[in-house]
Amino acid sequence: MRKPSPFFESSDALADVRLSETPNAVIQHEVFFEERLNTIKRRPLFVGRAYEKRRFFSVLIVVGCVILALIGRAVWMQLWHGAAYRRLAEENRLRTVLTWPHRGLVYDRQKNILADNIPRFQVTLTPRELPRSDEEWQLEIGEAARLMGLTIKDFESYRPSAQVAVRDNTVLVVDSLPYRQAMIFAVALPRLPGFRLEVRPRRRYPFSGELTSLAHVIGYVGQLSQEEFDRQKSFGYRQVDEIGKSGLERSYEKALRGQVGERVSEVDARGRSTSLVRDEPQKNGQDLALTLDVDLQRASEQALMMEMRLAGVDRGAVVALDPRDGSILALVSFPAFDNNIFSGSVSSTLHQALLDNPDQPFFPRAWAGTYPSGSTVKVVISVAALMEKIITPETTVLSLGGLQIGPSFFPDWKSGGHGVTNVRKALAWSVNTFFYTIGGGYESFIGLGPDRLADWMRRFGLGQKTGLDLPAEAAGFVPTREWKQATKDEHWFVGDTYNLAIGQGDLLVTPMQVSAYTAAIANGGKLIKPHVVSASSRSAELVTAMPLADQAVIKVVQEGMRDAVRYGSARALDDLPFAMGGKTGTAQWNSNKKNHAWFTGFAPTGQPEIVVTVLLEEGGEGSSTAVPVARQVLQAWWNLRAKRGGRF
Repeated sequence: MRKPSPFFESSDALADVRLSETPNAVIQHEVFFEERLNTIKRRPLFVGRAYEKRRFFSVLIVVGCVILALIGRAVWMQLWHGAAYRRLAEENRLRTVLTWPHRGLVYDRQKNILADNIPRFQVTLTPRELPRSDEEWQLEIGEAARLMGLTIKDFESYRPSAQVAVRDNTVLVVDSLPYRQAMIFAVALPRLPGFRLEVRPRRRYPFSGELTSLAHVIGYVGQLSQEEFDRQKSFGYRQVDEIGKSGLERSYEKALRGQVGERVSEVDARGRSTSLVRDEPQKNGQDLALTLDVDLQRASEQALMMEMRLAGVDRGAVVALDPRDGSILALVSFPAFDNNIFSGSVSSTLHQALLDNPDQPFFPRAWAGTYPSGSTVKVVISVAALMEKIITPETTVLSLGGLQIGPSFFPDWKSGGHGVTNVRKALAWSVNTFFYTIGGGYESFIGLGPDRLADWMRRFGLGQKTGLDLPAEAAGFVPTREWKQATKDEHWFVGDTYNLAIGQGDLLVTPMQVSAYTAAIANGGKLIKPHVVSASSRSAELVTAMPLADQAVIKVVQEGMRDAVRYGSARALDDLPFAMGGKTGTAQWNSNKKNHAWFTGFAPTGQPEIVVTVLLEEGGEGSSTAVPVARQVLQAWWNLRAKRGGRF
């Protein structure tokens, strides 16, 4: 017989329990037993050390705060940064390979290609895709470096422990990898996650080695700077990408670049592609048809270089354009550079040498250089005086060699003067005394004055950009009385007006602006917008709707320019096989240096098809150095025109 438990023996209430009792009674006794076991006469049973209630609740509060913080963090990550973390997860799962479009071609009016593309192999690296383990990193980088002819030290900044700002960016490792080396590297790529071998187009400028002046017009492309990347990354650029830096490559970057394609693949844990998710093909860039003519560009560059050598100068510019619509036929700034040197990695030494050159070969003088206009602006002054009724075609001024105003003498270029002079003779011989008088007045003769002079100069486009479709165009400057008072704290004197009337003083113009106002005289008074990209590749208003002046007034000025060629300061052009008009200019700018030499003119008279403007910095007299350049350019144009059946 089983011995009763001592516990049951000590409890009188349990001694009467019998096996014959009902199940409910058993359950009641079980409950009573459990209660007694746990409370022992309602005294809590503790195992171990007892804690005070205050400390217990403090622990509960701390635990609760931790739980709330974790919940808050989870909510913050899901609601505010969920998209970012999902994107990171997708980037780990998906691999995007960009497919590069061909940059648009650039060709001249005769379909000669001025800019095209040739293939090259580039190696790029995305640091965040490299192994995290230092040992694995060393193995992968060691193999990649060996295949590319580099060292591990070249990759030190991309170690897992390195704190670099570009870890998530793609960086360029090798710009142009030789074909054989590229094929060996391609075989090893599956073992080199993080590295890419990309076939990228490389820009080539077929004519620029021979005609360096084309570099200013076409420009060049180069890798994005940090500032450019920050500005352009929202448009899909990577820091290893190239962008137009100057010329047409810059101003037409969006059209020339095209649209980058994407090939998205799913990758495994080792970065190997397992399936294709999306493939969006690239769209090649738009081709640009230029109004430039390579043959005339060559003739213009050679003519300018020849005369600069004879004159002993190093800087100059030539602009040749069609006055009917502003199409630029030739555009030369010298010195220049071969833009092919920027296709790929350029030598820092060579680049610095170009930057340090005092003649500034990167500077496009034809539209960014500003100079006193000299006597070329007299065509504008003549129109202004005739339109404002200051003079008529018959009005004459007696030129005796200059004007005396108090202690100041304002000379003519010819000692003794030119005698009785009307507007046509004044243009033909560039008679300063005539323009002093009609510009600032003399004795009882009332001239235009500074306000009307400035107003008419602005009407002809001075003091503002012409609208040329190339970057870095300068606006020039037209001085006024208000400007002088505000900046120099000086009153405007009649001598200031005299200087302005002959293109001296503080007046500054570009060769492109001189071409534009010469074109307005040639085409009957319409101010054109010069452009190098043909209308088929761009959309823009080319000509003002209304002429700037009456046709009778324009006709008088045209005849004065024609007289300059027939018997005046530009008579060296009179034996060309066509009739033309022109205006010479000699601009003083520094008392210790030679004057700038100018010429601007149009041909043929009656129905002008070309305007040629020439500037030689410190070239001396316009009639001596600028006119010979214009002569060669115009003769070349005429010969090419004849060769092409009477059309250029």
